[in-house]
Amino acid sequence: MTQDTVPTGTPARPVQPARFDSSSNRLFKLALVTLTTLIVVGILLSLARSAVYKIRPYERGLHLRGGRFIAVDEPGWHVRIPMVDTTIGIRINERPGDIKELAAMTSDDVTMDVSLLYTYRVIDPVRYALEVDDPDRIVFEFVQGKLRDVVNTKQMTEVMHSRAEINRELMAALSEREAQYGVEFVMVQIQSASPPQEVVSAIKDRMVAVQRQEQAEAEAAQQRTLADAQFYEAKKQADGEAYQVTTLTEAEAQRMTLTAQAQQEAVHAMLNELEGKGALAEQYIQLLIAQELRENSKWIISGSGGAVPLVDLREVQPQVETEPQETPPQQ
Repeated sequence: MTQDTVPTGTPARPVQPARFDSSSNRLFKLALVTLTTLIVVGILLSLARSAVYKIRPYERGLHLRGGRFIAVDEPGWHVRIPMVDTTIGIRINERPGDIKELAAMTSDDVTMDVSLLYTYRVIDPVRYALEVDDPDRIVFEFVQGKLRDVVNTKQMTEVMHSRAEINRELMAALSEREAQYGVEFVMVQIQSASPPQEVVSAIKDRMVAVQRQEQAEAEAAQQRTLADAQFYEAKKQADGEAYQVTTLTEAEAQRMTLTAQAQQEAVHAMLNELEGKGALAEQYIQLLIAQELRENSKWIISGSGGAVPLVDLREVQPQVETEPQETPPQQ
């Protein structure tokens, strides 16, 4: 076998696999550097992001360092030490709360379902967040208790019809403990206040009874007015009739008086005329007396006071008329 020999003095050619390994090493180092750079940059960005923070206008920040409170951060950009400082954001704008159908006892022992809407805002973030555990829940329970206290001092009708006064009293009661919880109550308003169903039924029955009573009173007043009108009309008519009767009576009395006076004057004139005429004049007078007695009575009172019957003059009259008349003497 013949062996190929390499001429002496000719340089050896580089082996190809060695060149490939060098390029791979350079690429690996470059990738490692790039990855390390990205990691470092990411860490720096993360640290920078956690170190710089923003507080919005409706917030306040509680800055804690190592668990110890440092200061309250106002709205704007702030810096903190990452992994050392902590910031707690507290919303200070007005927030709502509501109580639905709270069972509360009134002073007249009636249980009513009261619903309330209230709003408040945080004025002391430190006390609100750091000194009170679950502050929203505590505020809710506080408002609920004060609402019961106020309702307990009112009667059922006051709770139903005097809501504005109850709102003022409740606001005054809530303001006494605002500083303790670091809040300020803005508005409280009773939305509804309804008694139990049996009380509602009783109120409706009472309203119906009151309406019926008012209707009966109106009808009675109308009947009374009508009766008064009839009474005044009857009184007016009776007064007119009485006046007419009185007038007629007075006229009749005057007529009788005038008639009696005329008769008396006629009798006096006749007596004066018959005076001195003798027996004929006396008989004529007796005849007139007998006619008058016959027309008016059949009894004559005697001088002794006893009553004696009088002979019916109707029977005596013919005899008197048949007696002979004497001719009066000539003068």
